[in-house]
Amino acid sequence: MQQSQVRTSGAMRSISSGRRLAVLAAFVAALPLATAWAAPSPLATDEQRALDARAVALNQANGFPVLKAEAKAAYQLAHGLPVSLEAQARLDNAINELAFSAIQKAVNNDPLYPKVYWVDAPPRSWPGVNVPGGRYSFDNPDNIYRTIPIDGASRYVIRGQRRGSGPTDVTFSLISNPNSQQTVAILAGKDLVVNTDGSYVITVDSQPANGRVNHIQSNASAKQLFVRNNLGNWNTEAPDALRVERLGPAPTRGPKGDFTVSSEAWLNLQESIADYGVGALGVKTYSNPVNTLPAPGNSSTLGTLVTQASSFGHFKLADDEALVATLTTGGAGYFVFPVTDPWSVTVEPVRHQSSLNNRQAIANADGSYTLVVSRQDPGVANWVDTVGLHEGTIMVRWQNLPTNRPANGGPTISAQVVKLANLASFLPAGTRYLSPAERQQQLSARQAGYQQRVYGGW
Repeated sequence: MQQSQVRTSGAMRSISSGRRLAVLAAFVAALPLATAWAAPSPLATDEQRALDARAVALNQANGFPVLKAEAKAAYQLAHGLPVSLEAQARLDNAINELAFSAIQKAVNNDPLYPKVYWVDAPPRSWPGVNVPGGRYSFDNPDNIYRTIPIDGASRYVIRGQRRGSGPTDVTFSLISNPNSQQTVAILAGKDLVVNTDGSYVITVDSQPANGRVNHIQSNASAKQLFVRNNLGNWNTEAPDALRVERLGPAPTRGPKGDFTVSSEAWLNLQESIADYGVGALGVKTYSNPVNTLPAPGNSSTLGTLVTQASSFGHFKLADDEALVATLTTGGAGYFVFPVTDPWSVTVEPVRHQSSLNNRQAIANADGSYTLVVSRQDPGVANWVDTVGLHEGTIMVRWQNLPTNRPANGGPTISAQVVKLANLASFLPAGTRYLSPAERQQQLSARQAGYQQRVYGGW
């Protein structure tokens, strides 16, 4: 690598300054691809590719036209009429990804044959299969969401292996429904015991811990272990490698067939219409006044992590306007501020800075954070790009909160709309600005980090 950098530096001196940035950006962007398999990604497993291939095949065989039409109607009703042409143009994609997510939940829903499956992610490609996006209900670009099917009557062992310091935050939520979720039990990252070599073992069964560390007690209602790995620094943090083993007698039946899986996918999509269209979009988001972000609150349903605080909002901005949001952490070890489209799906989160977390954003002098949401790049480091959209949705999350918090000592957030021409007067002293070259470096590093996440190369 050092020799390559020296040769590149020599070449850079021989080209015009106008082309220097383009060459540097191309070089940086190509690095993770060139070293893609130096250290395989914990996500690029044989199980993952096999489950993805089956999900793609079932997606091609099941169009779900009636349910998709019902989903579109529910989403439009939650948004409120009329629906702009801009928002309408993104609706079909949101419903298609919602339907694929329903299939992904079903293909890994056999507790007698459990696997670890990465879901709720943008499109990706493996050798021989192109996987569509399966994003829904405020997917977080920092998050690696993985599912493990659980039967309350069985015993399971999950073995994890961490690289370096690991993700900024991890949680293992045992849930009773893959759509509405409903938390049965949870193991938080701060309570996870990790060995010095980065390995750890989690047990899941219906018995109390009885001295076992990293134990999650299940019951008859448990259906799935929902795992979140939150990556704060995309370029240095890797998701944990995970594998699962079911203990005890061998299954008395074979794995679920395509008909059963398709039927479960149909049920998932039906439930998702109510949970995400009516609930998350309508009740939690569009019921709030536009361009506001309410005080953070806790919830245990509709896909929300029970231990986090969150604020749901929606925005509508003109070309010359910005939404300026200022938040405090309340002692949280992790927060993220992502912008999603009018239907709660991320827009080009890899190539655009459409989200910022506490490892990426720059804090104010008093420890708070001020972020600027706009279509146009205002030049501030803490810009959250709407990726060309005038309207969209926002779900801000605070995780790894202190166990004991005073009643008035939790996270806070406020937001206001300002004209871009007057933006500077609404920003705190010491706000960091970026040059076009620095912005490009920021975006190149973001793309490189995501490529590492999917294909490896640490």
